Amino acid sequence: MKRTTFKTLKVTTVLLILAALAALAFAFNLGSHVYRYFYGVKAGVTLAEIPMERLLEEEVREKVEKMAAAIDQAPHNARFEQNTQEIIPEVIGLKVDVEATVAAVMQAAPKEAVELIVIRLEPEITADVFRSINNKIAFFSTSGGGSAGRTDNLYVAAKYMNGTVLAPGDVFSFNNVTGPRTFERGYSMAPVVGGMGIGGGVCQVATTIYNAALIAGMEIVERHPHSIRVGYVAPGKDATVTNYIDFKFRNSTDKFIQIRSGAGGGYVWVELWSQ
Repeated sequence: MKRTTFKTLKVTTVLLILAALAALAFAFNLGSHVYRYFYGVKAGVTLAEIPMERLLEEEVREKVEKMAAAIDQAPHNARFEQNTQEIIPEVIGLKVDVEATVAAVMQAAPKEAVELIVIRLEPEITADVFRSINNKIAFFSTSGGGSAGRTDNLYVAAKYMNGTVLAPGDVFSFNNVTGPRTFERGYSMAPVVGGMGIGGGVCQVATTIYNAALIAGMEIVERHPHSIRVGYVAPGKDATVTNYIDFKFRNSTDKFIQIRSGAGGGYVWVELWSQ
């Protein structure tokens, strides 16, 4: 009899515990519903046709961030396609204002349809900017001759430089625009001061744009002379570049400028154009 009573008490205790847990779960669930009723999104609210009803603020933010990941895109400047000589139009950027959208959803009236708040990101350089650059402000050329590898390097460096656009205040870096000077980028072995090197001869291109920048009155930011005299420009008018030293100038005007350049047979020319 005692053993039966103990078993009965044990079963009863377990049942009571389960009942208490069920009651707590019900109370918690009820409390959650009540909390969402007062602090969640109001009934019938949608965001871009997606139901948001009763979601809490962090849940709304999570959904908006997922939508933003599919919509956000950086703006892209218009550019000059060197191979076709065409202007590739700019691309408008888009960015979802996550915080503003979340606030709009949380403050929405019942059954209100909310849309994502999207910001347009305008590119700095548009196709119209390219078309407005129609005034030549400087021209300079040099003739250096040399081996086939050297003349090839002049052509490659001038090609990379051609079409570059600088906004007011922008700094042109010869190494950034024409480098890295590698076989993969089309450069060849050619004589350099002290021996041979990949990209030998490109100092003539740097010298040519240096003098064009001087003619246009640009601010020279960085320029280094050769250790020996070069034959394609007057003394003191040269500019040397290596992997470690650069030639730079700043667009010190209040207008956009464009570099137009080319080379062939040891001859290099550079023009600077402005709006």
